[in-house]
Amino acid sequence: MLRIQYKKWSLYIFCITIISVMAGCATSESPSNKPSSTQPTETEISGSDAKQEKQTDTRTIRYLGNSYTVPNNLSRILLLNAFESLEDAVLLGYEPYAASAIGDDEDPFPGFFGTVTANTIPLLSESEDSLEYVLDLAPDLILSTDMETAKVLEQLNKIAPTIPTSHLGPDWRDNLELLAELIGEQEKAQQLISDYEQSKARVKEQLPALQDKDIMAIRMRGGEMMVYPKHLFLNDVLYGEAGLPVTELINKIDQQTVISLEGLFAADPDYLFLQFDLYENNNDEKLLSDLLENPIWKGLKAAKNEHVFVNAVDPLLMGGGTAYGRMSILKAIEEKLR
Repeated sequence: MLRIQYKKWSLYIFCITIISVMAGCATSESPSNKPSSTQPTETEISGSDAKQEKQTDTRTIRYLGNSYTVPNNLSRILLLNAFESLEDAVLLGYEPYAASAIGDDEDPFPGFFGTVTANTIPLLSESEDSLEYVLDLAPDLILSTDMETAKVLEQLNKIAPTIPTSHLGPDWRDNLELLAELIGEQEKAQQLISDYEQSKARVKEQLPALQDKDIMAIRMRGGEMMVYPKHLFLNDVLYGEAGLPVTELINKIDQQTVISLEGLFAADPDYLFLQFDLYENNNDEKLLSDLLENPIWKGLKAAKNEHVFVNAVDPLLMGGGTAYGRMSILKAIEEKLR
């Protein structure tokens, strides 16, 4: 920060010196060589250009009802726990400068991200522990998350302009359009949205026969089964977009909730999407096999009718909160729910 301020003052002093020299030259000229009062001097032209350039150094971005002032030249966008934006970046083919890792040192980003994150600097620690490192990276802009604490967001804004992006499924379109506007890929984003809407219409045509069926999505984390509200993860597409009936169990919860085998058996869904990732389950693959072999699990209607779909949607996806996730869920619905 001190280096940046020093450079600004040096430039200011340099400009004053140049203007003074030019002014001195102008007064030493004969009256016949003086420019007409109707024509701007070279100094005035330079000053006008500098003012115009200063005015265009930043731009205003509108996002979810708020305005954010960001630099025009964004060569170093850092994504801190903005995992939805990270997936949007992959879909738009944009390589972030730095981003919070999803994996570990060896594999910080999922394989399905392809080469997009090949040169992205991975951030492996929690937000508050990353602040000093983020400061050293000197980003032009930080995309964070609305799940971050006010204290951390305040500290981030001291480093660079910070936009807390939404983690809610219904805001997926705004998230995609935000990043697209920042990187100049608005046309590509609109094409992706159009493609998604066409896929959704096609999938909905095949689902009327399932309106009397119970369809649920479960995610294993730390060896426990989790269910989510109707607007999070896979549910926002299953119920909100595809129009499948919301099960009674899901209607009763408003946050991530642990469900026991006995509780799942009581709900007894007809179709079941199960997500299991080793990283979220202490790298213990036996947790999944033990669940699938449990007699109570085997007694579920979905299990008996072979309507259990394990990782039909990659568990590392952010689910219905991103365009990438929504497209993946629609594909899984189209392939599995027939």
